Amino acid sequence: MLPPDLSKSDLHLLYVFTTVAEARGFSAAQIELNVSQSTISRQISDLEIRLGMKLCQRGRSGFRLTEKGELVYRATQRLFASVREFGETIDGSRGKLVGNLSVAVVDNWVFNDMSAFSTALQRFVDKAPNVTIELSSLAPDDIEMAVQDMRVSLGIGVFHKHKPGLIYETIGYEKMGLYCAQGHSLFGENDTSKIPKLLKSSLYAKRTYLREREVAPISRSLKTNAHAHQIEGIAHLILTGRYIGFLPEHFANVWVRDGKLFSVGGGEYDQPSELKVAKKRGADLNLVGQTFEKLLFEAAH
Repeated sequence: MLPPDLSKSDLHLLYVFTTVAEARGFSAAQIELNVSQSTISRQISDLEIRLGMKLCQRGRSGFRLTEKGELVYRATQRLFASVREFGETIDGSRGKLVGNLSVAVVDNWVFNDMSAFSTALQRFVDKAPNVTIELSSLAPDDIEMAVQDMRVSLGIGVFHKHKPGLIYETIGYEKMGLYCAQGHSLFGENDTSKIPKLLKSSLYAKRTYLREREVAPISRSLKTNAHAHQIEGIAHLILTGRYIGFLPEHFANVWVRDGKLFSVGGGEYDQPSELKVAKKRGADLNLVGQTFEKLLFEAAH
């Protein structure tokens, strides 16, 4: 078992382990670590001996983390995040905007030309040119997990299943529309007397990251045999011409303009979706994070 006070060699072995885990194998990790596979293998074995547990399976069947390996990986991510936060806090105490800004945003938000995030990011880069920025585009559930594990300082997206360990603040709204694609019976249908019957016979693409029946009441009466964890997945299903589903208006407009998507009911089923910032409860943001958060709210309001 590792001692309470980690040595420099312990930290190095943990770094090697996380690199291998993220590369999903020894050979892929060689480039990042700039050492041979045999050296990586020896270092992982040394760490397993130090911890007294098997961290990964490797061989002809491929590479995968064991259950304990997953736990060590997550714990190591939190450890390194805390180390980074320490350095950034010290720099922040000197009033310097240096270090790292790590933010996760909901996928496909780049299509929103009016988003507060784009404006805030532009202003932040101008204000803090020496800060290293790390952006991740993730599904809402993954964003919350990244914030909870302190892999990112702030998460921005649509969150309906609030986690007790996080704080959420609203920064704006976006319109979600119900769409279908070419080949669907609702495509081009403007007769409001026919739409309810066509809806009942339609398959619905469900968003797994939401409490769909609460967020979109119309979904309660619709059949579904497909779901997706991200907006892009919902778009793929709708574009088959076999499903209807909700998409952000700014995202769907890419296909609406090309005549590939159609707004069901002419917008009758559109609904607002609340955009929020999530941060870890009890964890104070350093100066870099505070600065970006302030710029984000200024841009939003």
